[in-house]
Amino acid sequence: MPKSSARERSFTHVVHLVQRLDTAAPPGPPPETLGLPQRMGAAGRRLFALLNVTVTLGAAWALYQLWTEQTPGWWFNLIFTVMIGGLTLALWAILRGSIRQAEHEARLQAVWRDIGPRAVATAGRVTERHCVMAEGGEVMRFELVVQAPGGAPIHGQWQPANARLYLLQPQVPGVGAEVRIWRAPNTPANAPLVIEVADPSVVH
Repeated sequence: MPKSSARERSFTHVVHLVQRLDTAAPPGPPPETLGLPQRMGAAGRRLFALLNVTVTLGAAWALYQLWTEQTPGWWFNLIFTVMIGGLTLALWAILRGSIRQAEHEARLQAVWRDIGPRAVATAGRVTERHCVMAEGGEVMRFELVVQAPGGAPIHGQWQPANARLYLLQPQVPGVGAEVRIWRAPNTPANAPLVIEVADPSVVH
């Protein structure tokens, strides 16, 4: 089996931001779920598909009118054809991407339900972090590279449960922060795992 890239692993290795983490204390039970973001459900995708069909029919009628009525010239028709067609294709691409992402995450959750109960906790530390920022300076999501003693670097990604919920920059763990890595023994490198790390802004 070919090795997964760091970017591929970041979608299977999930960071859980917790209020408190004491790696010296005995760990409790493994996380029951991966805690992946909420996605558009089946009903939402059906409504989106209906919207796309409506937009597609409207776009087809607009293009028919464009090419059969008097216009400044073929260049004008071509520009608006590309614009209208591009918008329509973008909407279908968004729907397809949403469906593929939901299916991918459902498979990950199913795998974790199978292997998660036998996951073992290992202490480690953050060696790198990378943040994706919103326009207002908030953190939309972040990726950590963590290292356990004697192990290979592990890439994990944190995303909010709701796309409208962002973090403040002081809430993102820094390099050197302690983590707890939950991984099931004898599983491939790209199998789901959970990295628990404390919110550094929480005062105890």
